[in-house]
Amino acid sequence: MNTSEYKRFLHICSKNVDNSAFELFNPISLVHSTFDDIDKLKNQASKIRQKFLDNIVDNLLLFEKNFTSKKGQINWCLSYEDFTQQLLNLLSNKKIKAVNAFSSAFTQELGLENILKNEGITTFSKENKCTILSPNLAVVDTASMFSVFDSGFEMELFLDSKIKIFILPINKFICNISDIHLFTHIFSIYNKNLNFPELSNIFTPLANEDNKETYVFIVDNSRSNLLAFKEQRKTLTCLDCGACKRVCPVYMSIKDEPYDNIITGPIANVMLPYLENYENHKHLSFNCLLCGNCQRICPVNIPIPDLIVENRKFFFENKILDFEDNLLLHGLRKFFLNRNKMNRRTWVKKYSLRRRLSKSTRKLVQIPKFSKHSFNQIQQEKTKHQ
Repeated sequence: MNTSEYKRFLHICSKNVDNSAFELFNPISLVHSTFDDIDKLKNQASKIRQKFLDNIVDNLLLFEKNFTSKKGQINWCLSYEDFTQQLLNLLSNKKIKAVNAFSSAFTQELGLENILKNEGITTFSKENKCTILSPNLAVVDTASMFSVFDSGFEMELFLDSKIKIFILPINKFICNISDIHLFTHIFSIYNKNLNFPELSNIFTPLANEDNKETYVFIVDNSRSNLLAFKEQRKTLTCLDCGACKRVCPVYMSIKDEPYDNIITGPIANVMLPYLENYENHKHLSFNCLLCGNCQRICPVNIPIPDLIVENRKFFFENKILDFEDNLLLHGLRKFFLNRNKMNRRTWVKKYSLRRRLSKSTRKLVQIPKFSKHSFNQIQQEKTKHQ
């Protein structure tokens, strides 16, 4: 879909910008009886995740040191290709032809199922020699993996396997095991379950387990691109819970079609231009009404609407947008920053703004109502009477 098609969607979705979408999935309203201050819980979780990102390189190296001291093996993968090659080399060396692979958002992003299928490796094994999964979080100080399972059968398969392979993006870590209880609460809430998830597991490799092996693949897959941006790097605190998608009026209209990626929804509107390329995904940052539902529901308080605005500003200032869009935004900016024009009569302002919009845009966008007096005029009146 191109930019003009998105404008049509936004016009349709603007009618639903009230809180109706938010009411469809609102776990926060369910947990006030269990947790006195859900906002406090979210703020704490955000700070814990941000603490890891603030010193990500040293924290990852510390995790490697702690993990290898327990006879675990780390595999660093810069890209999807690196990951594919290293994983297949490991499976080949261990002569593994069947694994129990658990699906997650990140394994789908890497195309794990297709990688194994293309090599003739089945994704279910009665022998249960090897399991592959992407944990919800990893802990730096204890080299532990926190995972939530869908069933007791899955967790039993994982615990009984001789070779455990964990796949992690560079951002799915926290620094201290003492903070994991907060995320136990959060995953419980966002799984629509008010009790603690009974099928969660914190796995820590033991150095004295000679008959078992543990491997971790830490995959960048372009996420380090976001670290160069002070604001946009906040998206790396995302827990992949998918809550933002369930309350977004735009996403509810367009679903996954425009993204061409496993990462979809409001968080993708911010991330994808930096993970892949600006040209193919610049339109996503205009695929938003800035209603704020996503930020209100986010368990780690990611300010997605603010980041969407930052994206738009970045694309405009760096001339990444199409010529027509750049021209329109430049004209609107010039219009609204001109004090003399903003101090004119209401009908003059409305007429001047309408002239700056193309015919196709006028059909899609409702001209805003201007107040009788501008802020500048109101301030001048106050000054006169003082």
